[in-house]
Amino acid sequence: MDGSVNDQAQLVAWRRRALEQQLPAAAFPAGTNAPSLVYLLATMFVVVAAVLGFAVNAQHGALPAVVDSQRDIVAKLASSIRLDAAARREELTRMVQTRGETSDAELLNRLISGGRNISGVLIMDAGTRQVIAAKGAELPLDLLPAELPIGSTLAVTNADGPLMVYGIALDETRVVLATQPLTMRNLRLNPDAGHGIHALTPDGTISLMQGANAVEAAHLPAIFEGLVDAGSRQSRQVVVKEWSDRRLLVSSAPVGSSGLVIVSLLTTEVSTGTSLRKGLLLGLSLLAVGLLSFWIMRRSLFLPVRVLLSQAKADACGAITARRPKLRIREAHRIARALALTSGEQFPTDRRWRPTVLQGLSVALVIALLWPAAVVVLGLRAPAPTVPVQLMRDEENRAEEASSALGNLLDGGLVTVSRTSYGFNVQDLEQAGRRLDRELDTDDRLRALYLVDRDGKVLAGAGRRPLRTVEPLPGEIGIHLDRTVQRLPVVYAYNQMADGYSIVGEFDPDRLLGLVRRVSGRTYVVDAELRTVLDSEGFQAFQPLQGDLVREAAVEALPGGTVGRSRTADGKPALVAAAGLSAPGTVAHLEWAVVIEQDTSGLRLPELIEQRWTLLMAGAAVGVVLLTHVWQLYIFVRPLRRLANVADRMSEGNVELPVPPQRHDDIGAIAMCLEICRQVRHTGSARFGGALRLRGAGADRTTVLPRVRSAAGTGRGTKG
Repeated sequence: MDGSVNDQAQLVAWRRRALEQQLPAAAFPAGTNAPSLVYLLATMFVVVAAVLGFAVNAQHGALPAVVDSQRDIVAKLASSIRLDAAARREELTRMVQTRGETSDAELLNRLISGGRNISGVLIMDAGTRQVIAAKGAELPLDLLPAELPIGSTLAVTNADGPLMVYGIALDETRVVLATQPLTMRNLRLNPDAGHGIHALTPDGTISLMQGANAVEAAHLPAIFEGLVDAGSRQSRQVVVKEWSDRRLLVSSAPVGSSGLVIVSLLTTEVSTGTSLRKGLLLGLSLLAVGLLSFWIMRRSLFLPVRVLLSQAKADACGAITARRPKLRIREAHRIARALALTSGEQFPTDRRWRPTVLQGLSVALVIALLWPAAVVVLGLRAPAPTVPVQLMRDEENRAEEASSALGNLLDGGLVTVSRTSYGFNVQDLEQAGRRLDRELDTDDRLRALYLVDRDGKVLAGAGRRPLRTVEPLPGEIGIHLDRTVQRLPVVYAYNQMADGYSIVGEFDPDRLLGLVRRVSGRTYVVDAELRTVLDSEGFQAFQPLQGDLVREAAVEALPGGTVGRSRTADGKPALVAAAGLSAPGTVAHLEWAVVIEQDTSGLRLPELIEQRWTLLMAGAAVGVVLLTHVWQLYIFVRPLRRLANVADRMSEGNVELPVPPQRHDDIGAIAMCLEICRQVRHTGSARFGGALRLRGAGADRTTVLPRVRSAAGTGRGTKG
């Protein structure tokens, strides 16, 4: 008796080993435990990332939004000075190279009178440094380095303030040196913060250009230490022991390779940053919800499938089960009943209600989605932050800078048109066309430059096809917007000559649009009727300006002022600034205004950073939940439900139809075991685990055979 029992146990063990080799190996990510594990690990990653995000931004110091804004303001100011210096050097170089037979004295007079804001100029022997001729303010030769700045620009400081020194080679031995006092447009600085703009030159001299000193001048060298040698823009905070709630914010940017450094210095309030405690609470609550949902997932899918697979393998090997485990999921219970009945065992009757696997996973889904829903509600109901005054002042500076740049661009085009009209020969149109080509090549602001008669008809031109409507010009000289063209803003400069002919230059709309796009935020240029002339985010010309706040700011700025708004009518934070186009005088008649609108949701304010991180956590949690639940639904739940339907058919005694194969995973292994049990019930014990089974090969081909006629029909035909 003991021998037969031992032989039966060995037979079952051999069948089990053979069966394991035939069943698919459900490795990651094919196993039913993969989705829940991925969900848990991804949730833990979101928790860690969120806590780190709150921790990184929980530092005490100046508001990050103010730091970013000051860095941008100083960088734009340094860039403006660099571009102005480059244009001035090119202008002086052109005047020197086209001197012809002009004497040295006449050349110096021309450079002083023709070069804008040139205070002094001299001709020097490059080898001996002996001054040959000079005019205007005296140049500080003792401040020049050993190597003269030939073909470049150098910044120095004399008793009157910073100077830009331009060096141009006159011939092989002589060099022209010109000086220009460093100037900048008037900035809207915050007096409450002691905001000041300083200029640093290579010798370490500090000059206050605008504003006030936030601290005593004696402390400035220590505060600005190392900025002269910095090759890129910087921002740093200086802690003053006597101040507990304020800090000094230093932002600097170099002006090309001139050695000049522009520095912004102001005092700013200390911010505590984001709340680390809030980040920990959010992370721990998400982790708790994730663990609960993970536990429900495991109880609904993984554990029932694992128990069912173990029982299915035992039944497929012919092992005798003394007590079958109770399964609390409906689909697993139905399959377990079919396994028991096809194995010839009695399955205890249990009619109590059991949840389906889909119902269990739905509960886990609802629980997992409760957290992001609650977090989104709390995040959106958080009190609106207050935009700092410094940010509004900086935005007003940006609006004035954009207005000034646009005005200078239009005025520069008018200067080109006026210069072209001097001595212009309208009798020789071929020669006129060549001159227009040369002038257009020197000015990238214009898309077309052409000669028109009294009726506005084009006689000769250069560049692209004119867009201006053919009609008489509105005056003798100026800048005009053609309102009859509705698709694009056609802006042109014109200058009428003595014989009635005029030179017209059309501004390139792409160049105008590129100028307003350099400003951070959305920038509009509107006319007196609040119609859009330019829009940095794309537009159709002359569309009404949208938004009550931007319209209100534009109306106040059109007369020529500058306004800023930091809150909407309903109390929500906003950041809007507008400046009228009033300078130079040649553009004031256009009655335009530049309006800049910032998206406050992108500002690095602590309240907004917390809101962004909270919403980001909620979005990431929703993504992880949906991904893992869709994974479980289509890869495991649906095949399990189909297998349960087949199991019901077998439980009713129908064992003729084979069990359809499933995926190569745990559900597929259960299906194979159920098929083996069906074969044993239908054929006999020879079909237990270990039996030879047909396996297809890669070279096998499936062929549909023709239908064979019945033998009875053939016999009747033969007999007749």
